[in-house]
Amino acid sequence: MKFYKIDITHKSIFDQYFAEFEPEIADLTFTNLFMWDPFYDIHFTEEDGFLLIMAKPYNQPPFLHGPVGNDLDKLPIVIEKARRYFESEGYNFMIKRASKKTVDMLSACKMEFKSIFERDLSDYVYKVEDLVNLKGKKYHAKKNHINKFLRLYSGRYEWKKVDEEIVRLCWDFECEWYEKRNGKEDIGLTFEKMAIERAIRNFDKLSYEGMVIFIDGEIKAFTFGEPLNKNTVVIHIEKADPDVEGLYAFINQKFLAEFWQNFEFVNREEDLGKEGIRKAKMSYHPFKFAEKFTILFD
Repeated sequence: MKFYKIDITHKSIFDQYFAEFEPEIADLTFTNLFMWDPFYDIHFTEEDGFLLIMAKPYNQPPFLHGPVGNDLDKLPIVIEKARRYFESEGYNFMIKRASKKTVDMLSACKMEFKSIFERDLSDYVYKVEDLVNLKGKKYHAKKNHINKFLRLYSGRYEWKKVDEEIVRLCWDFECEWYEKRNGKEDIGLTFEKMAIERAIRNFDKLSYEGMVIFIDGEIKAFTFGEPLNKNTVVIHIEKADPDVEGLYAFINQKFLAEFWQNFEFVNREEDLGKEGIRKAKMSYHPFKFAEKFTILFD
């Protein structure tokens, strides 16, 4: 078994496996894996009809993502080959960020393993219609934020679809946002900036769509997303000027309304256990979670 370093030329390989597997977690898109490669150091191989994705994250032990494939007869063989590879390299074998689908497949194969639910890594999933329409008392505060934005900036804002020219403006805005947040002092924001740069520089080769909001001719927010499976879209990035009241709520709603109303669900990724992010994501009242697990074998 030999693993290869991920690069942009491998996109078609990943896309084919993901299309057949129908993933539910945000990790399993080529865009996500490619843009976050500076942190996760992604490698991959193909084995017995499965795509195996190995991560060697910054300051963390290596792990295998859940094998991407549907052949239950071959899955135990693939797992055993991966285990032997990890052990030969001196790594402890584990699967992390595994979806419920992976857990169910391993159970169906009668494999012996321990699964540990990872709340901090599980993705927030909402109904698109809920976040577009914002009906009911539970969304009253969000509607107020949007209405305030519209009152303050009516006639001064416009939204545009990201293209090869506009995407460069997103990078300028990201650099400004990073400086405002003292990003150099936050390793997470530094890796996020690197991830966004990879997404922007490869806009013409990746599959995401994007929206930007201009106010008085200056970019003040942008967001990127793409289909995750047949009925779910995933939002990879959402950035807004925190000094513009209601802008985050506005671009959240507007992007779904203009681009993704033909999808039933939107996956807005994980909170990593960060209190502020969790509070923000919970305030939109998730319909469900795309659960993730760490899987250990004896």
